[in-house]
Amino acid sequence: MMSTWTKIEPARNCYRFYAISLASDLFNAYVVSCEWGRIGAKKYRRKVEVFNSIDEAMAQIKRIESLRIKHQYHADDHFGRL
Repeated sequence: MMSTWTKIEPARNCYRFYAISLASDLFNAYVVSCEWGRIGAKKYRRKVEVFNSIDEAMAQIKRIESLRIKHQYHADDHFGRL
């Protein structure tokens, strides 16, 4: 599952993206991976968190998404529509 967010403000030269993905690993854990940076840049940042249950992972995703909304990002898609 993947959720992508963008923040585009040409007047402020602001072209940002934020991507959140959820996957399960071989050890029955759930991995939430976040990537962010400037749209079109070759380099970006990444953060990976591991959770023991899907509920914990989804709660973290909801926290991240609410923070993106607070920072005026717009959802390109989200987990509710996948």
